[in-house]
Amino acid sequence: MKDDLLTQKYTRALFEVAEENGVLDEVEKGLLRIDVTFKNLPELEEYLTLPQVDWKLKLEMSENLTKGLSDYIVNFVKLVMEKERQFILPHVYDYFHAMMELKQKRTKAVVTTVVKISDPVKKQLQDKLKALFLDDFILETMEDPSIIGGVKVQMGFTVIDGTIKRKLEQLGRLLAKG
Repeated sequence: MKDDLLTQKYTRALFEVAEENGVLDEVEKGLLRIDVTFKNLPELEEYLTLPQVDWKLKLEMSENLTKGLSDYIVNFVKLVMEKERQFILPHVYDYFHAMMELKQKRTKAVVTTVVKISDPVKKQLQDKLKALFLDDFILETMEDPSIIGGVKVQMGFTVIDGTIKRKLEQLGRLLAKG
């Protein structure tokens, strides 16, 4: 949770700087390259966060990671490294991309139900979500029998989970506590 909040905080700052300077797309593409690197080399995250690894080697690795990218990304990664927050680097692109989707109204609301919902119900749901989020979005529906019943809505990083599965899990944790 703490890591998520830090990642969001740093990413929001980068987003605001990139937006002010009109380089959002350039920064997003650079962050995507870093994201792909972390996905292709999962040991890189561990390498950058291990206390046994010499700090100078970590800085050198971060410089290699940002080579050829915009100064905004280079400076962002330097700042993150100086503050010893390198554990957020593999997650920055996801948050940045979500902010881009919100800004460009490319936001997707994923609605999960047990069975396929009809078009009139879909329209009703879309109207209610639009009133709740005050934003345009693309509505996508999924069927998942494992939720047993109810509805789950995910829009960006917001999740509204009214499924029976979640309620049963909560009840189970409550009973386990005694």
